[in-house]
Amino acid sequence: MPPKVTVITPAYNAERYLEKTVASLLAQSFQDWELVIVDDGSTDSTPRILESFTDKRIKTIHQKNGGEARARNTGLENAAGEYIAFLDADDLYLPNALEDLSAFLDSHPEYSVVYSDGHICDEEDRPLMRLNEIRSGIQTGNVLENIVISSSIVTVPVCTMTRSSVVREHEIRFDPNLVIGPDWDFWIQIAVHGKFGYLDKVTCMYRVHNSNITKRVDMEKRKRDIAFGRMKVMNSDWFDSLSLFTRETFFSGLLMQTLSGNPVVQNDVLASKPFSRLPADMRARLWRTVGVNVWQCQRNNDAARPYFYESQKLNPDDRKTRLLVQGLSWAPWLTLQSTIWWQRTQHLKIKLTSARYSQSKRLQRLFGF
Repeated sequence: MPPKVTVITPAYNAERYLEKTVASLLAQSFQDWELVIVDDGSTDSTPRILESFTDKRIKTIHQKNGGEARARNTGLENAAGEYIAFLDADDLYLPNALEDLSAFLDSHPEYSVVYSDGHICDEEDRPLMRLNEIRSGIQTGNVLENIVISSSIVTVPVCTMTRSSVVREHEIRFDPNLVIGPDWDFWIQIAVHGKFGYLDKVTCMYRVHNSNITKRVDMEKRKRDIAFGRMKVMNSDWFDSLSLFTRETFFSGLLMQTLSGNPVVQNDVLASKPFSRLPADMRARLWRTVGVNVWQCQRNNDAARPYFYESQKLNPDDRKTRLLVQGLSWAPWLTLQSTIWWQRTQHLKIKLTSARYSQSKRLQRLFGF
């Protein structure tokens, strides 16, 4: 008889927290589970600790170091449970976690995934804040458009439980090309096919420390991974089914945040087929804002001017672009400085009035998103 829940734990040099993590699973009020621990080529005492576990429900798999995504995929390929949960080797379950999460899925067959609230804690298990404090809102049902825009919907894997049927049916896996953002990519794949539910309970403790992978990865690698993940979204066969608002918001974030200062890739996006399928006025706005971004980064009028010309070509009646083009002819520095000041003023208004801003900044500080 297969277990109700398979818990997957990737472990790489996890000697500091692993025993405590497994103890939190052994202490569950719900006991119909198996634990698949994937030792991802650890060089510390992790293999010895794994040998000390005697519970027959604990399965250990050793593999060469390939990264967290590959380790989780190994866990998925060896999961026998009806439901799948993720417990990283430095996180903790509260005693009610599996019981409450599995009961939610039992009673809500319409959902493929359930996520909950939880504590964010430090190295000494001291709570810092709640997961809900870094979320951009609680979203349920068809959440694909929300997740495409924001990686802070689900937040971290430890607060989730997923039906294994949706993973198997659609062959959903973590992308090993991603060190930063494989969870976000995974939830997007599921959101294409299934609905998400929310359990209003605290089920876990997510630990923040200097060994977190988002703390270890250098900034350039982080930028490349984020760009890679978002380009995957842009080139997906379902991207054009998203609303115009979501697609414009997505492109704005991709061009102005993820790819800021990278005009080569910005131009690739502006020349892409998914971008070309936006209405002309949307494309015009984005061409104009990228032009301002290029000028900010390069302080080069000639580099920025083609973006404004393309914007004007797409929407000749746009007054802002027309003023920019005219201003570049007689006072380029003053014109662009005024435009940048205006954009910053508008952005500041959004920051001051949006709760999402404070949440996203906390998210960036804690997880490096």
